Amino acid sequence: MPIQIIWGNDTKSCENKIEKIIKSNISEQWESFNLSKLDGNDENQVFKALEEVQNAPLGDGSRIILLKNNPIFNTKNDKFATKFESSSQNIPDSTFLILFGINKPDARIKTTKFLKKLLKSKKAFETSYNLPDVWDYESQVRYVEEISRNLNINLDKNAAQAIIESIGTESTNLDNELRKALLFLSTKNKNLLTVEDIQSIFFEQQTNIFKIIDSLIEKEISQSLKDINNLINKGEPPLRLIAGLTSQIRIHTIVLLLKDENDLSKISQLAGIANPKRIFFIRKKIKNCDPKYLINLMIKLLDIELFLKRGSNPINVFTENLASLT
Repeated sequence: MPIQIIWGNDTKSCENKIEKIIKSNISEQWESFNLSKLDGNDENQVFKALEEVQNAPLGDGSRIILLKNNPIFNTKNDKFATKFESSSQNIPDSTFLILFGINKPDARIKTTKFLKKLLKSKKAFETSYNLPDVWDYESQVRYVEEISRNLNINLDKNAAQAIIESIGTESTNLDNELRKALLFLSTKNKNLLTVEDIQSIFFEQQTNIFKIIDSLIEKEISQSLKDINNLINKGEPPLRLIAGLTSQIRIHTIVLLLKDENDLSKISQLAGIANPKRIFFIRKKIKNCDPKYLINLMIKLLDIELFLKRGSNPINVFTENLASLT
């Protein structure tokens, strides 16, 4: 009764995992009969998946039911809970249920509590793939190093940092560009990717979220828009970018508003800063900044997020909203 729970915002890695399960268990000759792909955004398809998973495969190989946008562990729905619990007890040994979603299962949901029992008894397996936060530079470096290892690419000193500055960490784009690097190494009969190689292979123009934050704080709006456009054109998801910008500007705004507060632990708690020592660096950066400017900037970023979620063109949205700050 293999139930596979796969979640995370690294959709490329999630899709690779799903594809690996399908290829390892589905017979090509019987794929059209034994592979069902359903969408969890449609409640009827959720119940259809939980019905179909109780059926044994036809012919050779296994049967796989894939439910994308899985709502079962993140939506409070008693019907889902009841159906999932009953169906999970009747899954044939050669049938797989793959539940894929972006968000981590909500521990408060009844179905998630039941899932924990399945995981403990090894009747279900959980795998997660998350991209590192755009402001967590160390995690980005480790992520790039891991992806490179998976492709059998050896990185020289500072090569991971150069990759991040050149192409970012969006999983699909990173995978494509590193495969170019692998081809480059093979043509050069080399096994070590250096910073010089990266400058030859990738875009030489370097930009990242930290430069954008600095430009916004210093009111260098044209430069910030240029760097934002570069990141988006390199494949950085606009919603993930705006989340990072909003989070960092919020932290800087709180620290500025509490400039007379001496209790660093209190500031850390309010601003969500893990390391209180970081407050000293932020205060130095924003000492000449106008609180009204940062508050207005926060409002603009929240407006941008709203427009992005409505499907507006990312480049236009950033430009139209941030240009008015000048």
